[in-house]
Amino acid sequence: MERPASFNVTPKLVLGVLVLALGVIFTLDNLGLVDGGDILFYWPLGLVALGVAKVLQPHGRGFGVVLVVVGCWLLLERLELVPWSLWDLWPLILVAIGASLIWRTVVPRVRRAAASTSADLNVAAVLGGAEPRITATDFRGGDALAVMGGCKIDLREAKIAPEGATIDVFAFWGGIEILVPQDWSVEIRGTPILGGFEDKTRGGSPDGSQRLAITGMAIMGGVEVKN
Repeated sequence: MERPASFNVTPKLVLGVLVLALGVIFTLDNLGLVDGGDILFYWPLGLVALGVAKVLQPHGRGFGVVLVVVGCWLLLERLELVPWSLWDLWPLILVAIGASLIWRTVVPRVRRAAASTSADLNVAAVLGGAEPRITATDFRGGDALAVMGGCKIDLREAKIAPEGATIDVFAFWGGIEILVPQDWSVEIRGTPILGGFEDKTRGGSPDGSQRLAITGMAIMGGVEVKN
């Protein structure tokens, strides 16, 4: 007997439920049946739900935790349970950027170069650029983040692990470019929001062994895969 497919809570599913709920709320508000403002007061719970869905995925857990923390903070702020606004903490972005620059300067080049053979990808570009080159023979995927910056990921010398690879992307006012070999088969599963995903690859894996899936979101940004 064939086993039923397992139910998987994905960020795309949660986003769809949230959009559907907004449509229902606005409709009922227009009909005078509910007060949409009272319900939308708790909109940060949507960020929490998206974050939890990301945490449940194999990749993107770090970004999921950020969404949960931001959503909880905004909700507590609206309930007047915290003395500071989230926007009061924006200088921490400068702290993070400074710490990243210091880390890239202090860590020896040999150590950073060795990371290019890792089977897992973890790259972030915030207000800047990143151009990692991966040469792993058992590449499994990972995370790529671009916020008002750009990532150019070179996988042309890599080989995918037998179970396949998945790259979870998040592009916000930024772009992510992924270069892959011509014998890779690419599947786009990402969600564009005022942005776009584009597959410009040619050919594909004849035996289906080199399979790369692209998941995640592009919000006012773009993700491009090409040879």
